[in-house]
Amino acid sequence: MIELVFGYCMAHGNLHRPKLSGKFFRLNDEKFYIKGFSYGPFAPNSNDEPLPDVEQVQRDFTHMRELGANTIRVYFPPPIWLLDEAMAQGLFVFIDIPWEKHRCFFEDWHAIERARSRVRQTARELGNHPAVFALSVVNELPVDVVRFYGRERVARFVGELLGIAKEEAPDCLATFVNYPTTEFLEVSGCDFICFNVYLHDEEKLGLYLERLQHNAGNKPLVLGEYGIDSKREGDVEQAAMLTRHLKKVFRHGLAGSVIFAFTDEWFTGGCQIDDWFFGVTRADRSDKVAATTLRKVWKELPHAIHEVLELPKVSVVVCSYNGGRTLRECLDSLMRVDFPDYEVILIDDGSTDATSQIAAEFPQVVYHYQENQGLSAARNVGANLATGEIVAYTDDDCVAEVHWLRYLVQAMQDQQVEAIGGPNLPPPTDCWVAKCIAASPGGPSHVMLNDRYAEHVPGCNMAFRRNELLALGGFDSQFRQAGDDVDMCWRWIDSGKKIGFAPGAMVWHHRRISVRAYMNQQRGYGRSEAMVRMKHPRRFDSLGRSNWCGIIYGDGAVGLPLLSPRIFHGRMGSAPFQTIYRQNQFHPLAFATSFEWHILAMFILALGTMIPNLILVSILMWSVTAFVTLRSALAAPLDNGAPRWSRPLVWWMYLLQPIVRGWARHVCYLRHQKMQTPNSDSGTTWQKKIGPSQRDLYWDDREARGREHLLVALHEESRESNWSGDFDDSWSTIDIKLVGDCWHEIAIRTVTEELGWPRRFTRARCSVHPTYFAYCVVFGSLIWTTVALFSLQTWSLLVALLLNVSWATIIVISRRKSLRAATELVGRAGKTAGLGIVTESREPNELEGEEEFTGENSERESVERKARLATSRQE
Repeated sequence: MIELVFGYCMAHGNLHRPKLSGKFFRLNDEKFYIKGFSYGPFAPNSNDEPLPDVEQVQRDFTHMRELGANTIRVYFPPPIWLLDEAMAQGLFVFIDIPWEKHRCFFEDWHAIERARSRVRQTARELGNHPAVFALSVVNELPVDVVRFYGRERVARFVGELLGIAKEEAPDCLATFVNYPTTEFLEVSGCDFICFNVYLHDEEKLGLYLERLQHNAGNKPLVLGEYGIDSKREGDVEQAAMLTRHLKKVFRHGLAGSVIFAFTDEWFTGGCQIDDWFFGVTRADRSDKVAATTLRKVWKELPHAIHEVLELPKVSVVVCSYNGGRTLRECLDSLMRVDFPDYEVILIDDGSTDATSQIAAEFPQVVYHYQENQGLSAARNVGANLATGEIVAYTDDDCVAEVHWLRYLVQAMQDQQVEAIGGPNLPPPTDCWVAKCIAASPGGPSHVMLNDRYAEHVPGCNMAFRRNELLALGGFDSQFRQAGDDVDMCWRWIDSGKKIGFAPGAMVWHHRRISVRAYMNQQRGYGRSEAMVRMKHPRRFDSLGRSNWCGIIYGDGAVGLPLLSPRIFHGRMGSAPFQTIYRQNQFHPLAFATSFEWHILAMFILALGTMIPNLILVSILMWSVTAFVTLRSALAAPLDNGAPRWSRPLVWWMYLLQPIVRGWARHVCYLRHQKMQTPNSDSGTTWQKKIGPSQRDLYWDDREARGREHLLVALHEESRESNWSGDFDDSWSTIDIKLVGDCWHEIAIRTVTEELGWPRRFTRARCSVHPTYFAYCVVFGSLIWTTVALFSLQTWSLLVALLLNVSWATIIVISRRKSLRAATELVGRAGKTAGLGIVTESREPNELEGEEEFTGENSERESVERKARLATSRQE
């Protein structure tokens, strides 16, 4: 298809250049994969140019086109005639701009100026030529130079060179070419990320490409060089290794690759190189085996990335509730997805807009209407209606990239996972308000445990094996608007499964188009966080914020100050792969934007009514907030040409978003933290009060039942009684942790004593502990009291005493109610489990018929017990 586009453009004299399109490039509305060769340098020709004569260049370009190439990379600013010839042959040119990078250039002002001048001159003279694909302002900065000056200083200078190139040639793509030894050098302003990588091991190459994809973020990733020396490896092995390389490149979602090199003829350092033969053609331009291989692989792209001939059927499920504004675009994109066997299912969750009429325009779509039941219920209905082996989910405000399903399914097979997700990017066609929202915090993001496996993938781009999804019970229907994807991912991981990530499986995801809609979305996210916290309390900190084990990618954490990444440099900076290891903790300054920070500042301001100097402290706190949010807004990734009001708007959203989301999160959590109404039918269970916050319950059993039966029944009883909590925390010493009211949480521990088979004595200990909210209230009240005492204000003392008495009364009553409700719940569970109830205060050694057992007898009884259990399981 690309070749036809070239032919059409040439015939009409209108050769457009590739443009950015998310993680790929597009040329005249068609996807453009870079299929390139490096070219030169050569011995000087008759015009003292590092190129062959014009006739040879023409023959070489024709040869490249026959092999399927569409791009050449040169390491010097070429003459105009070469660009004209490339355009005539339908080739784009990727130009490296050489300067004195190998020196300590910061020591020489003239060297810095020459670098700026060379970039400016090349961009001005060549950057606007229609045959130029991109300009690279530097190729492989020496690691010693970067380490010597510090990566921040070098990155700023490279960013300055990129700015010069974009100023002189605004329509030309610009980048710098990196390599693994300086992977840690991250430069802003690149249109795409380009790396030279020479890794012959196929598996290691794949793993490293996955790492680079995360470093690239939402930008295309291109391999600027990769080659095999046929003198050492042989022609046949060179062809085989290049084939494997290309398949890895495109299977991992890269936007293209440049093969080093087209020919063995290579002149550098003032002499002809005759010991390395990296070309796919010989010096006389005769084809090697690799040339034939490249012709075949490049011709088959993108289908060459799929080695499996029969791909499983996929059911794409779109759930919509009044999403008519973007639904037509979504369904239209799904009709154009390149995949052999798939269906599209639209679940209309009680829409009152034109959703049904839009669905009627697409007769291929399976349409299902239901009364409004929420997002999770709609997704479950979609999974039940699906006939495909894989169920893929996207939202009605998303646009699927043409190869979306191919990348998802292929990565699922490669990574051997049953669930997978991909990136979601804001489309460039969005209005400027939507672009500002995309640059603000709180957007849907993926969370990676490592370079391959995810902890969370957003619901707008995720897929599951249908049978595994249904076996897990589907999505939790209590999540009506959001949070269902987080809950599902954590349940999936808790069940022992893994979640993969496919960087090439991209969807465009429209952001909200107004600040009001954005804030409503953040309120919904806050409420969903509270609901997820009720179900997974161990995965949240005391402030109610999720504790991710992995690293947050995408625009969900954009601009917020993070702790600096750790970088592996090797001994004395000698590692060939100097890798970035990112940290998932926010910088302490990030707390200054949180809802809790504002509450603390308001509390100090209230104390200022008694001690006026404290007003200055609250003002200082809000000044820090303004500084952090302003810093984040200035660093937010906005496109060139953004209106002047864009950054103030981003600053305003950085300021408001944590407040709105935090308020909704805390209000929802406190509102739902209600103790279950006691409904005792376990009064015969003997309880022993061992403290004001702890009670024990006891069961004597003669049928080999114990804590394992009690815990199963307790989990079921809690679910039926609508108790929330953790029931499978493998890292805790607590068996079950229940969410109580806003003042207390409940911990349950169990133990079973072996008294001689089948006699067992089971204890359950219920403990209540103050919540973080209770600590904050009590601590704040004590501070108010202390300040009131020092200020000698009578009204303040009276208020403080009233508050202290009120909190103490509420906490004592709440503790008793919580302990009673918890013990009754455990008592009902023990009855359900069929355990023998202890009706009197008796310890195990007081039980009738108790025998003394030696260690030998106990060991024998243990062996017999295990044998009986094994027999019962077999039966």
